[in-house]
Amino acid sequence: MKLRIEHLTRHTYTGPVSFSGHSLYLRPIEGHLRRVHRFDVETIPPSQQSFVRDVEGNSLLKCNFGMTESEILEFLTVIDVEIDDDNPYDFLLESYALEYPFEYRGADVKALTPYILDPQQQNQSQVLDWYQQAVPSPSKHPDIIQFLMDINQAIRRDIRYIRRDEEGIQLPNDTLSLGSGSCRDMAVLFISVVRQLGLAARFVSGYLYDPPAENGAEYTFNRAVGSMHAWAEVYLPGAGWKGFDPTNGILANSFFIPTAVSHSPEVIDPIQGHYFSKDATDSEIEIQLHIQQLDVATDK
Repeated sequence: MKLRIEHLTRHTYTGPVSFSGHSLYLRPIEGHLRRVHRFDVETIPPSQQSFVRDVEGNSLLKCNFGMTESEILEFLTVIDVEIDDDNPYDFLLESYALEYPFEYRGADVKALTPYILDPQQQNQSQVLDWYQQAVPSPSKHPDIIQFLMDINQAIRRDIRYIRRDEEGIQLPNDTLSLGSGSCRDMAVLFISVVRQLGLAARFVSGYLYDPPAENGAEYTFNRAVGSMHAWAEVYLPGAGWKGFDPTNGILANSFFIPTAVSHSPEVIDPIQGHYFSKDATDSEIEIQLHIQQLDVATDK
């Protein structure tokens, strides 16, 4: 299946401003199930662009605007990506990792340390209290996948989705207290839970394709349609990094198109940068996102 992603982010300012270099984590991560055929970014004002590979292996596009001033900052991204079908349950776990709890072994222990340590743990006092009453078997479970799905679906059940276009991520305590959050807030809550249980987890930013429903409804399952998505991955020996989407309570499949992964979510904000102005200046943001399946024969 071939998809076209059209993603517009436009900042409008009340006066002319200048810009720092901006960093974009928008190019899909390629692999054996995913190939990028087109990645074009047009900016207003025009920018000089170059790619670098960050410490996690993500493709990072840097946009340099020089000394240009403008009342608009716009990024129009067009991506054509080909994805193969992926059964999220098609894997075999190592025998020692079939149940919860288990312990990582060998070289995995050192490599996974950044994904197990939780630097915000002092701000997550409510997390384990919530977890203890939210899942049916909090102490032991014979099936690690079902155990993680219980956590995944509990967040889907207990946290109301709200879209938040402003920067920043809620602390897990705040998400639980409010009973609401964006997809990135729910992913961070999931990560906080599983890390405190000794499992390695990382934050994923990307896109989620929601195909039209057969019954005529426009969308079938995605509570966060119309914006970029965020979910979590847990490292499971034998299966590798497996995606869990607490916003929708499902395992990640081929419809999930990651653009960046990190142990720290703030590192991979999709668009990062600053503006400068001598005078007080207000701004507004507009985001449009459309994902559609292409006719492979015509690419239209």
